[in-house]
Amino acid sequence: MNSSKVSYLFFTLSVILIFSHSLIPTSCKTLYESVCDDTRNRHKEDCLIFLEILTPSAQNYVDLANSVLDFAISHTTHGQEYISNFNKKNQSPAIQKCVTTFYPESVSSFKKAKAELVKDPVAASHDARLAGNGPSSCADAIKAAKIKDPLIDSYNEMALLNSDIVSVAARKIVKKL
Repeated sequence: MNSSKVSYLFFTLSVILIFSHSLIPTSCKTLYESVCDDTRNRHKEDCLIFLEILTPSAQNYVDLANSVLDFAISHTTHGQEYISNFNKKNQSPAIQKCVTTFYPESVSSFKKAKAELVKDPVAASHDARLAGNGPSSCADAIKAAKIKDPLIDSYNEMALLNSDIVSVAARKIVKKL
């Protein structure tokens, strides 16, 4: 191949790669924006960044919600483990309530939402919303007890964001039916 053909081939491949790369985020971004615009979370940019990182190939609300639910179950379980270890060093009735009641209820609600997502998206939306009650109650309890731990705050905030995203996405599944 002469150098002009190689240059032309390289240029053509570059244009194809740039064009194809720009198409994927655009189609997903509309999906992300649709969900993030309807969340109660005041941090739309955080929601958008989170979804772009977590669900880069989501093509519909079911894909998006399932990815977020998988993450939410794992992350909330890790949060419960962290808070449990925190409680071993800094025993408190508020932290104990987070570990024994609030976080287990949240994990259970996320799992229930995942099981119901396709068959009954209305129930899944409701259960996802309920999953946010545990971290919210935990945040209130530790605030009242004047306990400060940025990681616990982060786990609570992320669980609330996940709850909100899944609840909105599940409602959008219902609208598509």
